[in-house]
Amino acid sequence: MKISATIITLNEEQNIGECLESVKWVDEIIVSDSGSTDKTVHICEGFGARVYIDEWRGFGAQKNLVAGRARNDWVLNIDADERVTPELKDEITALHENGFNGYYIPRKNYFGAVQVRHCGWWPDHNLRLYKRSAGAFSEKLVHEAVAIDGPKGYLRNPLIH
Repeated sequence: MKISATIITLNEEQNIGECLESVKWVDEIIVSDSGSTDKTVHICEGFGARVYIDEWRGFGAQKNLVAGRARNDWVLNIDADERVTPELKDEITALHENGFNGYYIPRKNYFGAVQVRHCGWWPDHNLRLYKRSAGAFSEKLVHEAVAIDGPKGYLRNPLIH
């Protein structure tokens, strides 16, 4: 499976380097930046990402915009303040075309250094790895989610947020 990582940014210089480091194994990284005034764009370009400067459209629309630029059908959408763990990377790279059109990934959410394990924040499954040809993000301004046609699977290893 060839995978494109998609990221939306705005003034994320404090987070984006670690985020990009965690996805440098994908086939391509595409970033939609909404006019950062810090070093975000420079950092992204340093990782070899294709960076586009786009007017803000809302979370769902922005994520669909950047996914539409992917060269690959499989998209891994990640936020600038998230990290793919080495275990999640290994799990994803071991996947093969098996009939699933998307995968839910558990997310470990942190408040400071403390993992939030209550209020639905663990395991906080999010569909973040998906076939573009089978679905897209809802175009809500916030709380957007990927809607996929067809079967979906669950991965075991988490994203760190």
